[in-house]
Amino acid sequence: MKFDDSKIYVYFSIAVLVAGILFGLPGIYSKMVTEPAIEKLLTQDADSQKLKQAYIMLRNPHIFAGYDRFDEAGAGIEYILKEFDNRVAEQKEFTSNDILYLELLLQRRQQGSDLSIKTMIYFLLLSVLGLIGLFIEKKTSKNLK
Repeated sequence: MKFDDSKIYVYFSIAVLVAGILFGLPGIYSKMVTEPAIEKLLTQDADSQKLKQAYIMLRNPHIFAGYDRFDEAGAGIEYILKEFDNRVAEQKEFTSNDILYLELLLQRRQQGSDLSIKTMIYFLLLSVLGLIGLFIEKKTSKNLK
């Protein structure tokens, strides 16, 4: 007795494809829109207002670029966030010395965007594997009939 698994392959491929797209969209948007805007704010004549605006944009990263996922390389980020949050809340000035820290936050965001896009690619490959399984299932079910 042979079971027809073609529906399982179809649903698996669709679900994984949708998940991959949903995981990849924040990273793609960040790479194409948000990160270039932040880089522009950091490289232009860096006055306090532009640096503050860049920090506000960096403060709310997408799901894969969250600053709550610390490792050794990002151990000092928590202190930077607290310091800059206080500056924003108290309307204090940002200085050109802060560009280094803002670039570090931008780098972490870029790494998160890369992770998001790589996760999307992984899920798309899983979807392709599901379609290959569907093709094999259809071919073997024809041979058995």
